[in-house]
Amino acid sequence: MYLFGFGSLINIKSAQKSFKRVLKQEDLIPVTAKGVKKVWNSIEHIDFEDKKDVNGVFLNLAVDDNSSANGVVVKVSDEEFELLKQREKNYSSIIIKKQNIIGCQLEDDVIAFMTTNEEKIAKKGDKNCYIPAKYIELLTESFSSYSKNFIEKYKEETLENLPFELKHGVYKFSDPLQNKLAKEGVNESN
Repeated sequence: MYLFGFGSLINIKSAQKSFKRVLKQEDLIPVTAKGVKKVWNSIEHIDFEDKKDVNGVFLNLAVDDNSSANGVVVKVSDEEFELLKQREKNYSSIIIKKQNIIGCQLEDDVIAFMTTNEEKIAKKGDKNCYIPAKYIELLTESFSSYSKNFIEKYKEETLENLPFELKHGVYKFSDPLQNKLAKEGVNESN
């Protein structure tokens, strides 16, 4: 099976934390997925050093037949998918048809994680909602691994007109397992 990554999974260091095998940059294949768009509205409860119990707002996907989103696809085993589901615990799995993936030929449809629970979706004007600046850094530090066109499209889709205030500083996920998987990964040696 394949997984579509559009946020932290475009970053090889971050993606590696969800895999026991060693990932190579070539495992993250740049693609465009038709029928979805990236949106800043997925809430995760996080704590900053100077502010606790914050609604951290992270990237999400929304179904939109007139849009497309760039990201990467990575081939995953069933076991790897189960580990990824723990890391992305507040997301639902959706299917993107293989014919809607532009940039490579796939033999299977693609799974993506999308927040669908209304209680976990931030709306413009919601209080105590911040986009962690460190998350933006995680996304942008991966840019050196991608083409100029990929980066320009990614910036346009993702980093322009942010709907919530950026919050600087180190943060951690309130859920201990989610925090461990996001920060330390699945390998004890990390």
